[in-house]
Amino acid sequence: MKLVGKMAAGLMLAVLVAVVGCGSDKGSATVSIKNDFNNASMAYQPPWTICESSYLGVQFGKILLGETSAEQKVTPGLDYVLMVASWNDTTCAKEHCLPLATKAEEEVVDGQTRTIAINMANHQGPCPPTGVEPIPEAQYDRILALWPAYDFKSYPERITNTQCQ
Repeated sequence: MKLVGKMAAGLMLAVLVAVVGCGSDKGSATVSIKNDFNNASMAYQPPWTICESSYLGVQFGKILLGETSAEQKVTPGLDYVLMVASWNDTTCAKEHCLPLATKAEEEVVDGQTRTIAINMANHQGPCPPTGVEPIPEAQYDRILALWPAYDFKSYPERITNTQCQ
């Protein structure tokens, strides 16, 4: 009887591992991010250097105006591209930086290779000019948590960030 009980327990454990294992493999997608703020088809080309960037929890790093990041593997899903960008400063001095995010969540699926272009039309920030949507608090707070070294103000005080003045 003991042998049958052990076999049954072993079989139940094997089924549990198989079920849990199947649900956790979401595949992968290959993503790069393009700093497209100099897109000539836009009426305005702001001189943003992307100093930090993250998508679906993966860091893409610094991306100069007109350049594209290295490709990174990500778990497929839906998320905002979160960034710290510097106005007309490729050195990314803190006093020239602001938190930015894409306006909409960007999606990638298993097996996809995609370049996400960031430009005037699809970004939002804490002290936006006319025509740029304000960044929602949830994205702003995620940026503060990712890159605390930039010392950005809290969400209620965001328009007092040095670069907003």
